[in-house]
Amino acid sequence: MPRQVPLRLLMVGRGVVPIKVGCGGAELAMYQLGKALALAGHEVTIVADVVERDFPATPGLTFVPPAGSLYRRANRLPDSFLFWIVRHLLGNLASFARARDLIRRERFDLVHAHGNLVAYLLARSARVPLVYTEQDSTPWSCHYRRLDERLVRRAIYRLVNVPAFRHASAVATACSSLRNDLLGRWGIPAVRVQTILNGADFDVFNPDSHREQSLSPFSQYCLFAGSLTPRKAPDLVLRALVEASETKCVFAGDGPMRRRLEQLATELGVAERVAFLGSVPPGRLAALYTGADLLVLPTFAEASPLVAFEAMACGTPVLSTRVAGLPELVRDWHTGFLVKPGDVGQLAIAIRFLTADRKALAEMGAEAQRRVRKRFLWPNVARQYLALYRSLLPDVEPPEERADEERRARPKVEAIAA
Repeated sequence: MPRQVPLRLLMVGRGVVPIKVGCGGAELAMYQLGKALALAGHEVTIVADVVERDFPATPGLTFVPPAGSLYRRANRLPDSFLFWIVRHLLGNLASFARARDLIRRERFDLVHAHGNLVAYLLARSARVPLVYTEQDSTPWSCHYRRLDERLVRRAIYRLVNVPAFRHASAVATACSSLRNDLLGRWGIPAVRVQTILNGADFDVFNPDSHREQSLSPFSQYCLFAGSLTPRKAPDLVLRALVEASETKCVFAGDGPMRRRLEQLATELGVAERVAFLGSVPPGRLAALYTGADLLVLPTFAEASPLVAFEAMACGTPVLSTRVAGLPELVRDWHTGFLVKPGDVGQLAIAIRFLTADRKALAEMGAEAQRRVRKRFLWPNVARQYLALYRSLLPDVEPPEERADEERRARPKVEAIAA
């Protein structure tokens, strides 16, 4: 049996955006996992920039920004699909460069990568086990709206993601359908792939703990929470509101579609029934979840979205599309409802029907919260990852046996980040 000693862990992000309010789900999931592991007594270093006013310091959790100029260049690129590809390339390379320096100077028991290219590069160069978490569903299981995006994503997946799966010591997938795809389509050995769903921070996301005033201008409303991008399909919510003529909707999030969405709301005649709030900090987002009738998630491509866990933790049912990992979380008539991706008619009917039945909403919300509290809180997720880590580390030295090596003092993390 592996000895239960504290671990020294290096987590490496994609280097695409800092960890901040409104950043990508992969960054937030990495932060929440690192925080839960640090609170459990482990030493966690994360290669990522962080906005500390949004996410205060946690004892045992250290952030080191990705390396220099590549990272700065990636963050200056404009929003478009082409620049999205370049940004991910530069960000992953910057994160790899920093992680490689850290591994040379510091001792880590295990590396946990949260980006495809950085996972592949580190798996080939790191001298310790590497776990790769795949947060995105495969391009074959999603319904991207543009043919060029679908083809490019499939090519990148074959060239980068699949080699990362094959070289990593273990792979964690954010939903079981993704694991099945890795086994069936790419022949990754089943013993090396484990499904670990994401979770919610119940200290923040629950109906009782928040003290923030709701930002909603409406007393009853549906909520869209997430990036305003074509993949998330916020425009379909506006089109559904034309048919769901009694429903109001709050949009919490920002992105390249915002100006167009505001124009579309006016063109469709629903502008008085919608509110665009931009990026919302966690405490205020919890208040929005709690006050909402439904979280509406009409996405075309998703694996294990944090917003669904957070809404359910606040007792709010989820109306989502039937893609990738969402059916594992959202159960029809129990915790929400599932509709076909891109079908505005189904979305509108579901909004009308669900919001008209207050009793059903309350029952689904209560069941959603019970489900999250039972299985999907970050301490539970961290325990699953720890079991995975320890399965790869049968001979971890206890702290007292490391003391001599620690006193030989390689350069500190702070010096590397300088």
